[in-house]
Amino acid sequence: MKIKIGEESQRMLMLLKLDARRLFERIKYRAPEYMYEFSLKRTRDHFPAVFTNRYGEATFQELMLCGQEVIAGLDQFYSKVDEMRWYLNHTQDMPNRVEDKVHAYIRELEKLFETLNLFIDVEMGLIKENINHETDN
Repeated sequence: MKIKIGEESQRMLMLLKLDARRLFERIKYRAPEYMYEFSLKRTRDHFPAVFTNRYGEATFQELMLCGQEVIAGLDQFYSKVDEMRWYLNHTQDMPNRVEDKVHAYIRELEKLFETLNLFIDVEMGLIKENINHETDN
């Protein structure tokens, strides 16, 4: 049976969920804009605005309010975001190759984002865990 989590944990989970959502939306839906800027001017000055998030400001104490699955999901999602950010800030690839890689990153991030949301929703009690019980008939 899932233990009901406290209000502080609920708030932290909601903040993390919203932060991940906003970050993912910027990465996915603004890709044409930031790729155009990168391709045209070969500048990277706009990337900090795309990749800004609050997860890096969270303390261990705050993250301890989250369950293990959520913590693992956060780590996977934000590690992939950081990998993409690093690539864009340091690549010497041609714009077409960069665009292909960005689309691949977005596909990976979408899966990680969906998984993270599932973990958070289950922990918040928004989705019931699927528990299979065997019964003797």
